[in-house]
Amino acid sequence: MRDKIQDAFQQVRATEQMKRSVSDYLIQEMGKKKKRSGVVILKPVFAVLLLCFVLGGWYYWEKPVSYVSVDVNPSIELTLNGMNYVVRAESRNKDGERVLRHLQLKGKSYLKAVELLLESKALQRYLTDDADLTFTVASPREEELLSELKGSAATMQHHGTCVGADLDNVASAHSHGMSLGKYQIYQMLSQYDADFTAEECQHMTMCQLYQMLSWYESGQDSSEEENQSGSGCSHEGGHYHENHNHHHK
Repeated sequence: MRDKIQDAFQQVRATEQMKRSVSDYLIQEMGKKKKRSGVVILKPVFAVLLLCFVLGGWYYWEKPVSYVSVDVNPSIELTLNGMNYVVRAESRNKDGERVLRHLQLKGKSYLKAVELLLESKALQRYLTDDADLTFTVASPREEELLSELKGSAATMQHHGTCVGADLDNVASAHSHGMSLGKYQIYQMLSQYDADFTAEECQHMTMCQLYQMLSWYESGQDSSEEENQSGSGCSHEGGHYHENHNHHHK
């Protein structure tokens, strides 16, 4: 009888050991599942972070920060990102379209883009001895960009003039269909002649515009301007003689 009771207790203890073993096993399995589920949860989180990183990098690269207009008669405007690389190269008149037609400037540093512009055959025809090549910069880093442009070999070779402009003028220039450089001189000429139009300004070379401004600033009378209009300037691409007569008052 005693042996039977001992056997029964041994069976009970064995059963409890089995229960503990099963319990330990289940706890381990649950821990594994939690780890696996954690990995599964992390995957979409990582994907979202990666997407944010990519979009943030793209936005930083494409975000316009600075503007450099290049004007002779072709008017071309370069939009730069925060690293001074070209994100857009746009023509602001028909002559500018012809120059940009076979050039790929996007993604290049702005100094390299300027060099390629000035070396292109399409722009070379406008860079005559009497051409007024003008670089106009609107940027939070205006001094830096102007200094680099003035010191570049391409600018010095063609005797380019480098001037700064207010960033607020960029939108106004574009609304008038002009580059920043031409718009800036258009504003100055408009102070002397309220009838001078943006369309007329568009058709004039920078040489003609500067010469016209010089006449006004020196106080020359209308007969002198009429007699000398366009003297010393190449008229290729411009139509100054066609429609400027009404400016003389």
